[in-house]
Amino acid sequence: MDNSLFLSIIILLLIAVLFVMVSINTRKIDQKKREKIIKELYSLEKSINSEEVAVRRDAIIKLDNLLSKSLQLYFKNDSSCGENLKSAEKIFRKREYNRLWEAHKMRNKVVHDDYAVSKEEAREALQIYKISINKILK
Repeated sequence: MDNSLFLSIIILLLIAVLFVMVSINTRKIDQKKREKIIKELYSLEKSINSEEVAVRRDAIIKLDNLLSKSLQLYFKNDSSCGENLKSAEKIFRKREYNRLWEAHKMRNKVVHDDYAVSKEEAREALQIYKISINKILK
């Protein structure tokens, strides 16, 4: 066997191994995890429309937690929602990305400043989170 042929075969095998390793690392998000998050997302609709401020506040926090889980699955890490959101700019259009940041900031106001979320704000946040989480998990 010629040395150049042998070298060519080894190089092709190394390239094939590289492609296999890349394909393993770029697997899609697990379907069961995706379905669970989507189910939880849509189950919060009733809470968002609640007359009680505390229920709406809790729903906003839960929505942000679902966003965090979605981003962690997408980036395959366990970083905070804010850190992953900084890296997620390429996933969204600019307007969508800015609206998502505003929803996340509202969650922070709810948690840190005891902010009372109006029904309208809660509904808008739900729509933003729905669109964003679905886009992340597609």
